[in-house]
Amino acid sequence: MSSRNIAAYPDQTTNTTSMELLQNAPNPFIEMTLLWFTLPAKSQVVLRVFDRGGREVFQKSEVFDKGENHILLRRADLKEPGIYAYQIESEYGVARRRLVMY
Repeated sequence: MSSRNIAAYPDQTTNTTSMELLQNAPNPFIEMTLLWFTLPAKSQVVLRVFDRGGREVFQKSEVFDKGENHILLRRADLKEPGIYAYQIESEYGVARRRLVMY
């Protein structure tokens, strides 16, 4: 896993052509949450989740279709309760948000 410092970055989307990352729901969550996003066309997407120290603690890569999509994030995917930053990366840019797990 990477040691990129993501904690310093605010919620944002960069270099996009209609890619949008929506807030996860539910947030905060206990057992699982859905990370919703839209893509302008079929694309490879990489999800990265970072702990408060900026360490990457989870990664998933998958191809998604045009339109609205989601990734299911489970409690078991993260090490412990807390505040996390998550980002999606695709050929349409990088978008970041935060989530809270109880």
